[in-house]
Formats: sequence, structure tokens, C-alpha cells
Amino acid sequence: MSQMDSTYKIIRKLGSGSGGNVYLAEHLRLNKKVVLKAYKSRITASQELVRREVDILKELSHPHIPRVYDFFIEDGNIYTAMDFIEGESLDKALKRGEVFSQAQIIRWAIQLLDALAYLHTPIHGEPPKGYVHSDIKPANLMRTPNGDICLIDFNISGALGEKNVIGFSAGYASPEHYGQDFSSAYAGDDLTQTMPAEEETDLTQTMLSEEETDLTQTMLSEGGLTATEDTEALTMAGEFDGSLSGAPSGTPGYYHSAGISERRLITPDVRSDIYSVGATLYHLLSGKRPKKNATEVERLSEEHFNPQIVRIISKAMNPNRDLRYQTAQEMKRDFLNLRENDPRIRRWKRRRRAAAILFPTFFVIGGLLAFIGLKRIQMMENWLKRTEYSQAALERGDVEEALEDALQVISESSEQWLPQYVPGIQKVLTESLGVYDLSDSYKIYRTIELPSSPIYMEISPTGKTGAALCGQTVVVFDTENTEILAELPTDSSPISQIKYLNNDTLIYAGNSGMTAYDIKAGRDLWKGDKATAISVSADGKCVAGIFDGDSSATVYDAETGEVKQRIDFGGRCQNIGIKDNLFALNHDGALLGVSFEDGSLQIFSLKGPENDLVIYGKDSGYTHFEGGFSEKYFAFLAAGKEKSVFAVIDTEKGEEAGGFRSENAFGLQADGSGVYVQSENILVKINPVTGEQIPVVTMGEDILRFVVSGEDTVVTSDKEITFFDKNARQTSCYKKEYQSDLVCMANGTAVIGSMDRPILRIMQYEENPKAERFTYDPEYDHREARVSSDGETVMLFSYQNFRIYDREGTVLKEVMLPDSKHVLDQQFIREDGMSYLEVTYDNGKADIYSAKDGALLREESAEMSAENLDEEFLVDNLRIESPLHGTPTVYDVKTGKELARLKKDTYLTYVEKAGDYIVAQYITADGYRSGQLLNKKCEVLAELPHLCDVIGDKLIFDYPSGSVRESGIYNVDELIRMANEFR
Repeated sequence: MSQMDSTYKIIRKLGSGSGGNVYLAEHLRLNKKVVLKAYKSRITASQELVRREVDILKELSHPHIPRVYDFFIEDGNIYTAMDFIEGESLDKALKRGEVFSQAQIIRWAIQLLDALAYLHTPIHGEPPKGYVHSDIKPANLMRTPNGDICLIDFNISGALGEKNVIGFSAGYASPEHYGQDFSSAYAGDDLTQTMPAEEETDLTQTMLSEEETDLTQTMLSEGGLTATEDTEALTMAGEFDGSLSGAPSGTPGYYHSAGISERRLITPDVRSDIYSVGATLYHLLSGKRPKKNATEVERLSEEHFNPQIVRIISKAMNPNRDLRYQTAQEMKRDFLNLRENDPRIRRWKRRRRAAAILFPTFFVIGGLLAFIGLKRIQMMENWLKRTEYSQAALERGDVEEALEDALQVISESSEQWLPQYVPGIQKVLTESLGVYDLSDSYKIYRTIELPSSPIYMEISPTGKTGAALCGQTVVVFDTENTEILAELPTDSSPISQIKYLNNDTLIYAGNSGMTAYDIKAGRDLWKGDKATAISVSADGKCVAGIFDGDSSATVYDAETGEVKQRIDFGGRCQNIGIKDNLFALNHDGALLGVSFEDGSLQIFSLKGPENDLVIYGKDSGYTHFEGGFSEKYFAFLAAGKEKSVFAVIDTEKGEEAGGFRSENAFGLQADGSGVYVQSENILVKINPVTGEQIPVVTMGEDILRFVVSGEDTVVTSDKEITFFDKNARQTSCYKKEYQSDLVCMANGTAVIGSMDRPILRIMQYEENPKAERFTYDPEYDHREARVSSDGETVMLFSYQNFRIYDREGTVLKEVMLPDSKHVLDQQFIREDGMSYLEVTYDNGKADIYSAKDGALLREESAEMSAENLDEEFLVDNLRIESPLHGTPTVYDVKTGKELARLKKDTYLTYVEKAGDYIVAQYITADGYRSGQLLNKKCEVLAELPHLCDVIGDKLIFDYPSGSVRESGIYNVDELIRMANEFR
């Protein structure tokens, strides 16, 4: 079977060009989508040299560059496999007229230049090399779902030994790409300002036609991937050397200019990429594509755009490459120092120095006042930018970065003549610190940055450490201080596995054989034969390993590494694909369950083949297997094209204990914690003896991955990461900002990773027992929870009934409401030191119940509100209209001017004062209650999930776990102190 057929499954063709064909494919070993490019050109270098070059490319690791996974040659054709980047190329947005903010463009410029600085620097391989991209343009910049960019279509042709295969596009390509060199003829001239006379320079002789150079045809994938068509090589003669040390040579062009009759080759270098960056930013900023001829590019207007940005772009696009930025790092530095380099600031500083000499009093005061005005504007712009960065970091789960950005804004706003805080920053602080989330649940803790994107991950039994396979390295990390503890070289196979033997010992596929590694001591304990798939017995005494493609497995003593037994599979091999195989030891290492590529499944006994158990023979039709041992039971699932089966085998009796078939795919976890099966949106625990299915999780959408650890369960769906407790109640839920391919959880620590990002999100279980005021039966269904005026009881009520609990969790009273079908409204009222529940019926009657003992105090005639169910709230000088269907709107009472709009898609139930703040309470159509903390301008300072009540300056929260908890309101100074303690 060819490598193409065994490793890749073509999903569809994305496009084609003169350079080759581009496909969206599934990498069977990694179980993920990749972009597969088939080059039409033949290589001229030796295959050994090419492979060394591509191996270096495979080691490239940067968050804004797609990862190269594979390179191979079949039937004389060259193939490369790279990351599939979700999102949309920026040229698509430009074509539909989208306008980008300068803050966005600055952010993307910094990311792009950071990626180029990494590519250009000669740090890759032996000897160190640097690489030129050569075709930077909006079509090759992908905007990912989280708003970052990724530089795609990296020029791999140079690494393939093809000196004359390189892409470039008119308007973005530097003069060098066309064979124009201004560095000698016009050294020292700023050619973005002036253009030589036509008689002095005949540029048309060196320019290709629009048809020849406009190579902007793109092939768009589902999700927006763009593959750029390679240009045909320019005609050339002679040999040349690349100007970048170790860099693959780009397309050499001819130099031609008046006064110089000699033609010579010009090699695009890192400065050519700098030009393309400038041209790309030019287009993103202005919406206009730059002219092909560099000397005809019209300078951007400093009246319409930030003058500093204009000057950076102009310098980058100077036709004379000697006058451009010489490195990406240099250009990036100017973007990072935009505010410091603002000429207005420098001009003010010069004037201040001059004034100090000539007129020390008068002009200093006047200059200072002018500066303060300018400073206010600049600082506000900077705050808004940093606030946006901080919020984006928080959404990514990077709490540390979010706090750093927030504290930076706070520190810059501490001067007397500036506002004391920015509302958005206070909101980020509260959410990052979780001060108003008092639930016992998994919370975002920190993030870990890896050398490259992980493709496999494990966590220790205590959850204190974890290990991730990143390329050809196992990265061991500490989940508490988020430090990298070790980087261990592995086998080159992308399906190499990692297993924990115990909390301190890691078993991994080392580059010279399966290796036991002592994490605390930082040393190897023993080595075995080469292995890619690994299994560890539950008692930690045995380890089994099998190398990809082998027809036998080896079982080792876990402590010494001595070979206990070799198991011959009779010529059979496992399927290629890390997700397709079953390879599992039982609790004491006496049994080994193995699936094979011919469809067979067998349990091997270390006591002898006479005790083996054949579950399926060859040609079963099943191609995917997963499973494991739970005590004496072996649970597995097998899937084929049209059917799936789940079964439990009693290994002592050698017979099936139960199971079922389905057309749908299953998910399975079988270990010491039990047997769990997932189908579509349902996860159940299977009792192997009775076959009983105990519900664990039911979701509104399909479950993609799940892990059960102890009493906790984590589930990922298409949009969310959700945690559940032992009673199948949701404890916390987080929006997914990127694909969560890897999920591990142990002992109150969860690690979430993506194969597309070199970032791991650490979640930790937190408890808040000190905040608890009341407990109640979580099974008791109710709409609202309200605390009495004296704070001694809590009332849980619905349209059907109510209960009153005391502080010890004792039910003081339960009342069933008469005529519950006719209940129109309920209001909990606190006044004059008394608390009571007013229940209004549709016949105009209102019953008043005591919140202390539940007694019916009296009956009244209720004031009916006719058909208008809209509400209005008055707080200080604010009037808040809350329509039944629509967004609550805030107006100034005196002027009638609209001031703000509150939360959408919810119904506003209460608005109350809480000290210097305003608290708005909401309820959704499905009964979920929440709140928002607002300032006097009704700007949002904090989100308040599960808010149920406000008493004075205390916030009360009602959690589904059966707990009512209390929090004070934190001011900015308290949040700053807490943030600094977190750091």
C-alpha cells in the first residue's frame, strides 16, 4: 500500500495551478484535516538532501505559521502535508469591502512580522538556515476564528531544491522579483517620493505583462483556506548565490537600468518580504491594491491615516531595498513603539526643553496643558486597544495575559488628571479573577505555551504534571506553576504515544526505544525496544509496547524494564492510525487486547495461547476499534462503514456479558472507574453485570469528546467545553475559541489542547465554602431564590409551590399554591424589616405569604396591568424601559436622551441600587438567571452568573448544586490587589 493511500484520505480537491494541485485531506494517523499539495515540478536535488531540508521545515513551530507534517515522493511526484487553517483569507474580506480598523492592522502587522522574524532568522537546522516566504499578500493571510492571522502557503519549493520555482503577485512583489535593482543606481534617494524621468530609466523593459505577473488566483477551501498558484519560472541564465545565509534561493531576476548595460541576476531576500509586508498593509489600510511598479505607488495620506503607520509602510515599500527595513524585527519594533515615536510627542518634548531654557514658567504651563489634552486622547486610544487585547486573551483562556494587559491600563490611568479606570478593564479583572463565580466547579487557571502544536497528551494520576507530544518531542509540564519540566526526543512517527506509569514515571516512545523517565530526578530509568503504541497495566507493574507496522508486541516489567514476554501476532499488524487501534493491558498485565488491520480482534493471555480469546476473525468488516479493561471485563467498540457494535466480555467466563449495535458511531472509556459509552448527545455508564445504563450527561448537541475522572465529567461539543458533577448536573461551561482535540482530566485538574495551537488551557476545580449562606435539596425545582430581610431564611418559589430553608438547610415550611395554573406573577418584597411573597392570580386576587414561616398573611385585590407586560424602572436620574420582547434601554430622566442599552435576548426582572453601583437582574426563556454590575452610566463592570438577589451591597447567587452564596462588591483597588497577588 502506498504512503498516499495508507496515510491520507482525500476529501476533495481544493484547486490547481501551474505549480500543482491542492487537496483537503484527512491525515489518518493524526485523525485531523490537512492540506495536501502535489507539486507538478520534478526535483533537481538529491532526495536525501531534499528530505533533510523538509525535515527542518517540519520542525518549524510558530503560532502564525502552519505546521508542515509530511513530505514524500511517489511515482516521481512531490507531496507535502501542512496544517489546515480554519478561517478566511483577508483578500476575501477586502473583496466584499470590509474596512479594518488601524488597531486591527497594527495587531496583524506585529503578528506577521513576528512570524517573518522567526522564518528569516538562521536558526533552523544544521547548519542554521533562514527562509524567505516570497509571496506575502492578503490572500496568504488567514484570519482565524479568534481574530489572529496565520501566514499560509509557505514557499516550500526552495527546500525542494527548485531554484526557479517561487510565487509572487503583482502589486505585492518587490522590484527584485521583476529583476529591478535600484540599490546601485539610486542609492540614498527616497524613491517613494520621486520617480526618475522616463529617459533616465526604462523600467518597461524589465516589467512583465499584467497577464504574466498577476498570479493572484486562489483556491478556496471550506473554511477559507487559500492556496496560491505558483508562477512559472522567469527566464534566466547563469548561476547565483543566495544573499541570505543558508536560505534557499529565490527566483533571480535581471537587473536593467539606463547607464548600465550589464545584466545581472537579483535574488529576492528578506528585504523583498519586507516590501511585500508593506504592500499588504497598504492594501489592508487603504482598501486599494498598490500599483505593480514600485516607483508609481502613491504614498498614503497622513491626514486620513496615522502618520507613523504611513511612514512605516512607506519605508517598507522603498524601491531601494537598502533603504527599507533590513529585518522584520526592526519593522516590528517600530509598530510596538508607535506611541513613543509619535512626532507630536517628540515635538512637545523638544518644545518643553526649549521653554525650560527661555521662559521657564509661562511656556511650561501652556505646553503642559496642551500635552495633557493630547495625552488624554492617546491614552484613551491605548486603553481601548489594550482592553480589546485583554478581553481577547481572556476568551482564549489566557488569564495571565488578560491580567497583564488590564493592569497595564490601570497603571497608566493612575495619574490624577486621567480617569481612574476603564469599565471594560474592570470587567476583564472580575472575570479573570472569577470573583463573582462562587460555584464549586472547574475554572480557567492558566495556559502553557508549547514549542509546537500537540498531537497527543496525557496527565498524571494526581493531575500535578502532564505530557504532550509536540512533533518529535515529548514536553513534560507542571500544571500548577505551568513550567516546562523537560523536553524529551521521541521516535519520528507521528503516532508515538505517552503513558504515565505512576505520578513520577513517564513511559514514552523515545528516539532509541520505549523509555521509562523519572520526572522528579530528570533521568531515564530504562529503555526497551522501539515502540509507538504503549499500554500500562492498572496496577502499574507491566508495560506493553508495539512498533508501528510490527507483527509482535513486547511486555516489560515496569520497574526494571526486563522483558517478561514477547507476543507473536502471527504476521498480523495493527491499523495505521492512532485512533483506529485497540492496544490495552488488563489490571494486572496478564491479558492484552489487540485489534488488527484485517478486522480481527483478540485477547492474548500471557499464560499461553491456549487461554487466548478470539473475539473477531479477519474480514469482520470493522476498521476502527477502541476499548479497555474494567476489572474482569473487557469493553470494546468496533465500527465499520455501515455499522457499529459495543460489547462487554467477561474474561473469566470467556463470554459476552452484554452489548448493542447501532448505525451511529460510539465513544468509549473503559478503565478502573467503569465503562462509559457515548452516542450522539448522550453519555451513559454501563453496569457490566446487569447491563443497566445510568445517565451521566445529556447535551443539546452532539458530544465530540469526553473524559470521566472520579466524580467529574468533562465534555466537548462543537461550541462548548462543559463540566458535570457526579449527579449529572452541569457545574461550569466555557465557550470554545478553537478546536479542542485533546482533553485530559485527573484529580481536579483538566487540560484542554488543540492540534492547531501550541497552547494548553489549564482548568482547576475550585470550591468556595466560605461564601455559602444556605443549602437546600438540589432536586427541588424552583424559579427564584430570595433571602429574608433578617438574613435568616431563604425562600425558593415557583408558580406551583415554595419552600423556606434556614441556615442549617432545614425545611421550615413547604406550601403548594392553590390554583397554580392561574398564577399570573410573583414578587418577593422586603419592606419595614419584613419579607413576604406576593402571588398574583389572573382573577385579580393576590395572596401574601410570610417569608419567615410561610403563613398566609392576607388576601388582597391586585392591580391588574392590562395587556401591557412592559416594565419600567427608575434609579436615581435614570429611567430603564424593559419591553417584553426587545432590549432594555436606559434614558436620562431630565433630558430623555438614550444613554445605554442593556443585555440582549433576556428579560430584565429587577434593577436595584447596591451602594455606588446599579445591579440589573435578568432571566432567559429557559429560566436561567444572571445579572450585571453597572456604574452610574450603566456601563457594564461585571457579569454576574446565577445572581438571584441583592441585599444592600451584597450579591446573592443561587447555584444548581443546592447552594445559596454571598459576595460583596469589589472596587478597582481590591481587584488590582488580587490581580497582583495572582501574578
